[in-house]
Amino acid sequence: MGALAEFLNSQEKVKKKEITMQSPILTADRLSQSYTAAIDALCTIARTYFFEQGKTAKALHFLHTAQQLLEGDEVKPQDRCKFLLQYASILATAHHQTHEDAALLFSTIREANQLAETLNDQQQRADVLSVLGQAHYTTTLSARIDSGKSPNCSQAEGDYAEALTHQQQALELREALHDTRGMSESHFLIGLVHERWGQSEQAREHYRQAIQLAEQYGHLYERTEPTRHLAWYAFLGKKDLDEALAYAQQALALREAANFQPYLPFDHLLLSDIYKAKGETAKALLHAQKAVLLAEETGSQSFIAFTSERLEGLNKL
Repeated sequence: MGALAEFLNSQEKVKKKEITMQSPILTADRLSQSYTAAIDALCTIARTYFFEQGKTAKALHFLHTAQQLLEGDEVKPQDRCKFLLQYASILATAHHQTHEDAALLFSTIREANQLAETLNDQQQRADVLSVLGQAHYTTTLSARIDSGKSPNCSQAEGDYAEALTHQQQALELREALHDTRGMSESHFLIGLVHERWGQSEQAREHYRQAIQLAEQYGHLYERTEPTRHLAWYAFLGKKDLDEALAYAQQALALREAANFQPYLPFDHLLLSDIYKAKGETAKALLHAQKAVLLAEETGSQSFIAFTSERLEGLNKL
């Protein structure tokens, strides 16, 4: 019995050794690939929170927590840069809402820029320049508002100049890369600067180019914002309420089709303003109420306060 027990014990050790040898042990390359897949998944989750659910604070908290994964030695620089660009893009949009985290926004962009330059990745360099332009635009805008100034100014004042410079550089690279989505985005963001400077013709020309590229190449989301700004121009500039309404309705439909939640309250507030100007108070109230409900879904206190104030004003009519 002793010999049999010894034999069985030896066979069990052999089996355990075979199982251990067959267990998947990640090589450095496999580990790096796993990090790539993980970062792709993290970016998708963050975009879902932000883009589809309008949960900006939740997306930023998630990205802040997930950023620890970038410390792994096996993380590819291009994956690290991709994550940082996603983080910076959401930070830039969030700053437009909250006027917070400017320092974090620019430090995140600087880190992404260093990686893009080291890699000599022209696509990532273009994307960094674009988000840098957005960062300068949103921080300049919020600084002017916080100081009690109009968001608009003359070109001679110098505000928004850095935003324009970086966006023009991004557009040049994107044109060379035939990045049609990026080209559309840059044309819109360049148009924004001209709008702030009171250069309406230049602004509208860039908005039209943004829309044309987006329509031609099927970039649904990129059609949305330039369409909304054409509605604002028709409303405030041309005083053409019918044209403004047509653009505003189209912008809302595009936004809903693209499923971009964070700015939906703005679309409804614009429609509310247009209907109010047309004397259609019931429709104006309906869209103001929808704006409040959508703002509440995002959880943004600044959005809720802003939309609620607008609704309160209509209720007093």
